[in-house]
Amino acid sequence: MPTLEKELKKVRRHGIAYDDEEAELGLKCVAAPIHDDEGHVVAALSVSAPADRHDPNWVVLLKQTADAVSQALGYINLKK
Repeated sequence: MPTLEKELKKVRRHGIAYDDEEAELGLKCVAAPIHDDEGHVVAALSVSAPADRHDPNWVVLLKQTADAVSQALGYINLKK
């Protein structure tokens, strides 16, 4: 399986995506999806920072915030 397909499966499974300096050297990003009331991904919330200032603990806060926005849009996560 090609690398991109493996990575997309991982993103779908965990609900979080990472850019570990792939787009730009010295820049790290993390993103989480925002779902509408029908469960479709309609947006994403992301945080980017210089690699030396990136905090892995942001993942939890980012996911919680994206989930809260999704719930405000009427999304009900049945997988929890």
